[in-house]
This record gives sequence, C-alpha cells and structure tokens, in this order.
Amino acid sequence: MNKHECDVLVVGSGAGGFSAAITAAKAGLDVLIVEKASVFGGTTATSGGFLWIPVNPLAARENYGDTPERAIDYLKQLCGEDFDPVMVDAYLRHGFAMVEFFASKVGISFSATTRMTDYHPEYPGGQKMGRSIQASPVSASILGKEFKRLRPLPRELALFGMGVSSGSDLRHLYKFGRSLKSTLRVTTLLAKYGWDRLVYGRGRSLVNGNALVARLAAAYFADGGKLWTLSPAMELLTESGRVTGAVVHRRGSLVEVHARRGVVLASGGFSHDVDRRQKVFRHPAGHEDHVSIVAPGNVGDGARMAEQVGAYVDEASSNPAAWMPISKVPRPDGSWGGIIHSVNQGKPGTIAVLRNGKRFTDESLSYHEFVESLINHPDAGRPVGAFFICDHEAFSRYGLGYAKPFLPIGPLVRSGYISRADTIRELASQAGIDAHSLQATVDAYNAHAEQGRDPMFGKGQNAYGAYLGDETNPYNANVAPLRRAPFYALWFYAGDVGTFVGIRIDGEGRATRRDGTAIEGLYAVGNDSANVFRGHYPGAGSLIGPAMTFGFAAARHMSGGQTASTGS
Repeated sequence: MNKHECDVLVVGSGAGGFSAAITAAKAGLDVLIVEKASVFGGTTATSGGFLWIPVNPLAARENYGDTPERAIDYLKQLCGEDFDPVMVDAYLRHGFAMVEFFASKVGISFSATTRMTDYHPEYPGGQKMGRSIQASPVSASILGKEFKRLRPLPRELALFGMGVSSGSDLRHLYKFGRSLKSTLRVTTLLAKYGWDRLVYGRGRSLVNGNALVARLAAAYFADGGKLWTLSPAMELLTESGRVTGAVVHRRGSLVEVHARRGVVLASGGFSHDVDRRQKVFRHPAGHEDHVSIVAPGNVGDGARMAEQVGAYVDEASSNPAAWMPISKVPRPDGSWGGIIHSVNQGKPGTIAVLRNGKRFTDESLSYHEFVESLINHPDAGRPVGAFFICDHEAFSRYGLGYAKPFLPIGPLVRSGYISRADTIRELASQAGIDAHSLQATVDAYNAHAEQGRDPMFGKGQNAYGAYLGDETNPYNANVAPLRRAPFYALWFYAGDVGTFVGIRIDGEGRATRRDGTAIEGLYAVGNDSANVFRGHYPGAGSLIGPAMTFGFAAARHMSGGQTASTGS
C-alpha cells in the first residue's frame, strides 16, 4: 500500500476544513486536504456564506454595542435547557480570535452586515446588526488554474447560472423591471456574466459561499497547500488508542496517510445518509420523504469513521438538522434540483398552508423555526411539507421559488412545479388542497391584512421579519391581502441545509468518547461535529460560523497555539 506523510490530514474541503488547514499551515505544519468529490468547497460553496460570530472584531470596531455577556444572554434565552456554557464560552473565545486571524493574518476580506439581524433580536441580548459577517465578493482570478475545481452553483440556486449577492444585489433583483436603478444593475451583472460564460465557460464574479471558499482556497494554495480531489477517506488509522491518519482511496489505489499531529473530520455531516437520517430525524425521512441541498457526498463518512474508533455521535439536540423549506425544480433531463425558499416565506401577499388549507405558523419566522413548526404540527402529513400561496401582486414583485416574474412561467406550470388559477377554489382543486378550507383561510387572512395585521400568528411584528419581507409594502413588511388573480400555489418539503447532530467535541474541537474523554489525534468540525447551539439557530451563519471557529481551534490545539491572536 502506498504511503504519504504529513502533520495534519483534513477530510473535507468546506469552510471548516479550510479553516483548520490554513490555520495549521500558517503555524508551519505540513497539511493535506482530501476531498471525495471532483470539486472542492462542499456545501459552503453553494451557501449564503455567512458566519454568525458574536463580539467579532469587525463589529467591535464599528461599536455595535455587542458584548460576551449580551451574546450569552441571547443564547441562554434561545437555547433554554440546551444551552451549553462550556461550549458557548469556547465558541465566543475562539470566534473572535478566528475572525481576527483570518482577516489580519490570512487576508480574508470580511464585512459585518448592517441589515441582517439576529433571528430573534427581540430576545435579551439580541442584536439588530453586526453578528453575521460575510466574505466580500471576489474575482475567480484569485484561484488561477484551481478555479476549475471550485464547486459551481447549481442552476436552481443561481440566476441563469449567475450567483447573486445575498446583500444589495438580491434586493435589486426583486425590483428588476420596476426600478430603473435596479434594472440597470441586474442588466449589468447579467452582461458581465454572459461575457464570462462566452470567454471562460463560467461566471467569474464570485459571491456568497463561492466567494468565501475561493478566498480560503486561494490563501491555502498560496502557502503551498495540497488538496487531493476524488480521494475519499475510507477508514482511520490508530496506534495505541491514538488516531494517526487514514486510508485514502486515490486514483485507484489505497494510500496510508500518516498524520503526525492529527486528523480533522470535516466531511459535511450525514444529510444524505438515509439510514442514519431515519434513525435521528423525528419526521419521516426516507428517500422520497425528505430533501436536502447539501453537497451530494455528505453521507456521514465522518460519523462512521469516528464511531469505529470510539467517538460518540451526540443525538441529544432539540433539532437534528438545520431546517429549510425546499422545493424540487424539474430539469430538462428529467432530474430535479432543490431550491430554498427562505426569501419567499415572509413576503407580503404570501402565506403557507397545509394540505387541509390551514395556516400553521407565522411565515416571517426564520426558515429553521418555520420548518420546525411544520414538522411538529399534527397535520403535517407524509411527506412533511406544505404549500406557499400567493396572489399575482406578490408574484409580480417577488416570484415564487424558481418561478420568476420576468421569465415565462408556462413550462413550470405544465411540469407541475407550480399551480396557477383564477380563483382560490380552482387553485386548491389543481394543487390538491381542501378548497373550502383554503377559501376560508384566505378570507380570514385578508380581513385583517388590509390593516397590516395578522391576529392568528402575529406576522410582521419583529425586526427579522421586516428584513425578510418588504419594508416598502404599504400594509406591513410581511402582510398584504391576497386579492389579485391569478393565484399561485407551490409545494415545498421540510428540508435541511446541514445537520446539527454530530460527533461530540470539546472546546478545542477534539472528538470525545461517551465518558467525555478526548480521543487523541482526532478532531471534528463543521457538520461532522455536534453543533454548539444544539439544534437552535441564532442567526445567519449558524453552521459556517462554528465550522470555521472550531476548525481554527482544532488547528491551534494541534500546533500548540502558535497561531494565537488577541482575544475579545
């Protein structure tokens, strides 16, 4: 069997994996990343790219008023009995140092968002800005020839294949055709994208998660970092109870990779491991019951290998995954791709109903809590899902999922992706919803929506809801009546964007046994590890923030703290 020697082996190439690899490399360690896919970036590359880091140095410099005490108060309120003081303390300490390190020592350009609030800014310690940070857009030129290995955006998460910044560009997109400034902005972006496609075969203006991964990968490669793609890790190597490396399948041969300092598992969790999913999820989660948009290779490799050497997969979480409403978009070749609906659910003129035609929650909740309410509802059915209903006024402004107001909708109607009808009752009949109940639901909703009110669920009464909605709407940022025909219905699943259940770790990212003792030489980060928030979702970036933070912590521990930066 072939052999390879290094100091640190990282399994997986998302934000957590790159964070650990770069931090270790900057400490002078010899690092190898192995990735089972033909491209790098994992789920991070197709995400919004946010990191939720309280008391981060960017927000501190802007004097947003955040403190460790405020962050702890907020997480105590949000997490309740799931609050883990030891891990939260580690997260706050390492989080500040991680951002400072990557901004000042690695050169990653971050910005603190001023519009993105915590998902419960009304809670004690909640913030209306500054805790969610994002990597700045960047040109693909920073990757040179390695750009071809960056995971591209699927067509469902892009506009004609073009990435759209989740900041101002997304707001311009919603105003396309109704605002001269926005129309010019979107037209310019599309023209630049068209030129890139013609010359390079792919857009080169990178935003969101694509920009974050590109910046991290460029920094890693600049330091001579090695990354093997199409190279899955098969099993861990041990010696006297210590993890010393892994067997990797590369180019038809097995390679024993010996890692002197340790192995970091960052393989993306188990969203596509149907057996484990059905065991851990509390709703039907078989092949056709549940939809996930994580990277297709995320089938629980990290958990499987860790358990084989005595690590503990902690299933004690209020939610086993980060929930997201997702619909299946039919493709011309007969396959489908998933699209998220986090931007649809809180828009005015849009409601969500069960098969029985009744609403089940406030649509302006965070996507995670919105779907959590759906999963926990006794009438959720199987598969667990619901319908978005909107009128033409809302559709003409915001679209609905993959259906955009400025594109022909006929093919999507004919494929069954979306239903359209001139009356609510006819729409219900087409979509398979209880017609009498849906009509009653819409009538009751409209009666109060004219005044911008929602007495049933209180939609439109918090700052995050306002961010999710449309503050130019004359009724309420999240509330408007459904009056104007035609009406639209779209089915969505209770889906996920990553797992919260994972390998139990300590504050340094070390994998632990059930008795709490650390397994020497083994670390787990990102969705491979148990999330610090234990099933709760405090704000945008609650997956990538911990991934990069504990990736940084793990590498610092392996290197003896040589990359330490100033704390908060």
